[in-house]
Amino acid sequence: MSGKWLCALAATAAIFGAAVAQAAPGAVFEAFRNKDYATVLRVCDGPAKAGDSVCQDMLGTLYADGRGVPRDPAAALHWFQLAAAQGNHTAEYNLGLVYELGEGVPKNFAEAENWYAKAAEGGVPYAQWRMGAIAIDVHKDWKAGLKWIRPAAAQGLIDAQAALGFAYERGNGVKRNPKLAAKWYEAAADHGDTAAQSHFAGLYERGDGVDQDFKESYFWYAVALRDPKDPTAKQDAEGLRRVAAKLGAADVADAAKIAKDWKPEEEVIGPKPKRRSASSRSRGGPRLFATGTAFYVARDGALITNNHVVAECSTMRISDGHDGIPVKVIATDPQRDLALLQAPSRVDAVALFRSDKSKLGENVVVVGFPLSGLLSSQPIVTSGIISALAGMRDNQHELQISAPIQPGNSGGPLFDSTGRIAGVVVATLDTVRLARAIGVVPENVNFAIKGDDAQQFLAAHGLKVATAETGKELSTAAIAEQAVKMTVRLECWK
Repeated sequence: MSGKWLCALAATAAIFGAAVAQAAPGAVFEAFRNKDYATVLRVCDGPAKAGDSVCQDMLGTLYADGRGVPRDPAAALHWFQLAAAQGNHTAEYNLGLVYELGEGVPKNFAEAENWYAKAAEGGVPYAQWRMGAIAIDVHKDWKAGLKWIRPAAAQGLIDAQAALGFAYERGNGVKRNPKLAAKWYEAAADHGDTAAQSHFAGLYERGDGVDQDFKESYFWYAVALRDPKDPTAKQDAEGLRRVAAKLGAADVADAAKIAKDWKPEEEVIGPKPKRRSASSRSRGGPRLFATGTAFYVARDGALITNNHVVAECSTMRISDGHDGIPVKVIATDPQRDLALLQAPSRVDAVALFRSDKSKLGENVVVVGFPLSGLLSSQPIVTSGIISALAGMRDNQHELQISAPIQPGNSGGPLFDSTGRIAGVVVATLDTVRLARAIGVVPENVNFAIKGDDAQQFLAAHGLKVATAETGKELSTAAIAEQAVKMTVRLECWK
């Protein structure tokens, strides 16, 4: 298979790393990342034959390119088909790629598109990008293509971000919007996309969608020209000369030095930090790194969230207009993945915890601020049931829930059917950056820290919360109405 196919496949595996930890021994994904394919094969062989879809997809990956085993397209097809038949979205994408490339089967573009569609609907950004490209390149339908490209871009896929910028700049499939073109070119340019860097430089040169800034334009033309394969090198060099003629020698020298030292940001899934212009890149200052959710547990302004939401942050803020409300981190518990924060003002609405144990099959409601920048800026409500009374690898401190969650839900409240707190929603990886990398949790297998663990954490730091043993059954709408008064969007700045 082509190198491009394998790069996409490896990245897909990274995005769905949480699925490996949930369905197979945690060492499997780490071994895959470390290219220890013998360990992947040894640990996954039995579970795959027993029906574990994650291990089936892993084995398909090994056989697809001969990683630790002889390359065997037929075996890869076998394992991908078994995993995809169980709804494994990564395998659905891989199966689509197999049919498109004709690896182990005759090429069948219709079948490939069918499997890409399933994976795209399941949230796989590479499948979303592929569906968008098919709509544009094959069906000549930009509007349909952008339906898929938007979520792929919002999840951090560089090709999709660049394509979305191009669509908004040219008005392909959408009303022309230079400001949105600049937004998406910026995202792709910051992560090393040469074409986006060239287009972004042009926007700054013309003042199209951004304030005209010749120094910023020079910077991006210079960065694009660092790529020896820059497809528009001649035009970029001409642009560089044009804007240099409009700058003083000191500004040219400064922008050239910054461009020479510039390094692309790591490609990650989720909200991107606000970038700095060329004129301010050498000055520090905090940037928005990630977002999460928290909820009030005391009228004095105490909040609870996940430790991984705050762990890598220099400052925390509650989203509120342009500047936000600063909050202090009072205490953290990395083992429980909990953190206690303090807002500056008193509040009226606080959480009521349940004093009895959660029960299997109970209805639950999640409120939070997922996928910042893609979904609504208002709180989003989802519902489901308690699927298990333990978390990954039988973790007795967690509940497994079917209520859908996404990046940004971390630290939010889990309500029972009476509006009491049953838990704190938690991501499955250790840090905010990795949590943002997991994308969509497959098949609604999600987790929350149990409410009594949260109460113990708060009590250890001198905070006794209000509790109730039982309550009146409430509609989801009624729970949501009270939840939005106590739930806030957190911003992590660093």
